Amino acid sequence: MQHDSAGFLRPLEELLAVARTGHVTDAAAELGVPQPTLSRSLARLSAEVGAPLLLRRGRGIALSRHGRLLADAAERAVAEVEEALRAIRAEVDPEAGRVRLGFQHALGADLVPRALRVFHDRHPRVTLQLAEGGAEHLVADVAGGRLDLALVAVLEPSTGAGLASLVLGTQPLRVLLPRGHHLAGPGDHGASGRGARGAEDGRAGPVTVADLAEEPFVAMASGYGLRTITDAMMREAGAPRRPAYECEDLATAGGLVAAGLGFTVVPAGVDYPGTVEVALDAGARRAERVVQLVWSSAGPPAPVTALRDVLEETLPGLLGASPPRDDRAGRTAGHGAGHRT
Repeated sequence: MQHDSAGFLRPLEELLAVARTGHVTDAAAELGVPQPTLSRSLARLSAEVGAPLLLRRGRGIALSRHGRLLADAAERAVAEVEEALRAIRAEVDPEAGRVRLGFQHALGADLVPRALRVFHDRHPRVTLQLAEGGAEHLVADVAGGRLDLALVAVLEPSTGAGLASLVLGTQPLRVLLPRGHHLAGPGDHGASGRGARGAEDGRAGPVTVADLAEEPFVAMASGYGLRTITDAMMREAGAPRRPAYECEDLATAGGLVAAGLGFTVVPAGVDYPGTVEVALDAGARRAERVVQLVWSSAGPPAPVTALRDVLEETLPGLLGASPPRDDRAGRTAGHGAGHRT
């Protein structure tokens, strides 16, 4: 019988086979190799160790003291490798594997669940392990092998060495203000986004970065996509800001805004109670963020590829964009050169 780990610990498996059978000939038959081949392999292993591993006992073979020491360790090692191989094969099973998907908090409120509904309908036995965090941390986790895929919203499309990416669409950004704030314009601000500047009711135009100069800034923590984007927009507009508050969750930021403690920048449509969304004029830069999917360029296993394809198929429509062309070569890979939009 050959172990699943054959090829990883082959010489040690050969030693264990001799220990079990007590004969080189029987061990060779069990392993499915010619007896001379097994004898030469065991001789090489003894030479590597620097001590005899086998002792002749009449018509049979026994392990020497050093051979028994190595065989005991080999038995543990082979068992652990076999367990690891079983876990890996279960994880990459196309129909019943596991995928680790990371995404930013705001994307998890609506976009991700709707896309995962489609994936579950097609692959009901695949287990999804979900993680939330900031864009920079999620991309680092993909690069480090801790995540298989990351869905991030960033200022500009990009990737790093060993990674591939695909732009799925964009999300407009809005300023979130307390209900009744003077920058939201006149009118009844009884609902988020209604009666705000730049809204569909034709009221005054959007708020500029300069308009917010005297307002306390409620920011996401460093490493979060929205923080990187808002810092860049304010810096480019000549009005860099130091946050009055830093958060790791948009719901907390929305609560601080509703309490009248400042403004923040959010994706359109967050609809936090007690707040108003206002269109943002960021000057030369469009007030939006790019939604991008990132994965390892090393070649993901089947269940990861299946989820990636579903996200590529569904999210552009949910973001209000046309689905990307079926052009696999257009995906960004390697060292961040180029992207598909």
